[in-house]
Amino acid sequence: MIVLSALGMLSMLTLMSVRSGMQTSAGDRFRATAMYAAESGAAAAMEYLRTRISPSNGWTTYLNTSPTDLPGNDAQVGDAANPFSADLNAWYHVEILNNRNDGGYATNTDLDKRVVIRSTGYGPDNATAVIEWEIKSNTVSVAKPCGVYAQKGQGEDNSGQSDCLGTVDTGSTATF
Repeated sequence: MIVLSALGMLSMLTLMSVRSGMQTSAGDRFRATAMYAAESGAAAAMEYLRTRISPSNGWTTYLNTSPTDLPGNDAQVGDAANPFSADLNAWYHVEILNNRNDGGYATNTDLDKRVVIRSTGYGPDNATAVIEWEIKSNTVSVAKPCGVYAQKGQGEDNSGQSDCLGTVDTGSTATF
């Protein structure tokens, strides 16, 4: 009887340990999904803002907004505009904010052509991740921004703008 009780107790402890491990791995997966969704939203916002900067007003038009024409922004699971498959159960919400060091912060004016992209990713089981990227434009002309991001051996599409990186190799550095 004592041996059977001990085996029963050992079985229960094993079951609880396995169950706890499964819950932990599921939680990690859900949080990772939310983080990927947040990063996707921030990347979509970067692409959105690349061609929408005004040479005189910066991104003033978009400050303290959640752009409704940003692809995938606030598109819930199952919505055709959501860039994720429905089985992933993920979506994102993006806001464009002025940076606090901007002289036009109080008046909601972008004077330094620097903004903060706040992207909140949502995943299964109410998992949430928030990331913020502060970006600054070095673009002299908005007519033809840099064609690509810096990649080894990749030029800037022959635009001739000094604000674009040239061919990047292992010794190249740049500040953004």
